[in-house]
Amino acid sequence: MIVEILQGARRLDLALARKFGPAYHAVLGIGLITEIVRRLHEFGHLPATGVIRGILAVALFGVLLLHQIGELAEHLNRRRISH
Repeated sequence: MIVEILQGARRLDLALARKFGPAYHAVLGIGLITEIVRRLHEFGHLPATGVIRGILAVALFGVLLLHQIGELAEHLNRRRISH
């Protein structure tokens, strides 16, 4: 069942990327940047145990942002080659 969910999510991701092109990746990237900024802003208000969670969350969002940038670059490169 998990494999089917993962495959469905991948198909949906690909369909959205085809339909909306670079805008899809840009919106995802903007959302991640917004979340990173929000988390960084919260650091001053977190208890000591929350800081560790906050650092882990920002690291995760950073990796996801890096992935999105790579996906966008790959999409733009494919587009440039095909034109």
